[in-house]
Amino acid sequence: MTRNDPPIDAAAPRQQPVSGPAIFHLSLPVRSLDASRAFYCDLLGAPLGRQSPEWIDVMLFGHQLTLHARPEEVGEADEQGVRHFGAILSWMEWQALAARLRDAGAAFAVPPATAHGGTPAEQAKMLLRDPSGHLLEIKAYRDVAAVFAGQSP
Repeated sequence: MTRNDPPIDAAAPRQQPVSGPAIFHLSLPVRSLDASRAFYCDLLGAPLGRQSPEWIDVMLFGHQLTLHARPEEVGEADEQGVRHFGAILSWMEWQALAARLRDAGAAFAVPPATAHGGTPAEQAKMLLRDPSGHLLEIKAYRDVAAVFAGQSP
């Protein structure tokens, strides 16, 4: 709190706390809210949350993605380097999403594929770019323990 913050009223009704794991929040500039809404909500199936003329919230795989209409802040895809974000889904969820995206004619940056088949590190992944060029990697592991295999605690 800063000196300018209003005092906390202990008698005020409390908002419902988040139950379960924390919800991750990511905020990105986009060229077009309409195109972004179509990509995240219509194509990927993310529920639309709060919205204003300047931004929208979507719940992408259970996490809050805030998309701001700030086309001047969007970099070119080839200038983004390794920057990307995504989600790790269950194997069955990944397969269902890959099939749905293929059927919808999605433009993949890297089409759905598996690697390391038959090993403990077997994984599946696909990459897509949203209409502003942000790269999404959607993965699945046969054994989710492989995500942290070989990592120190």
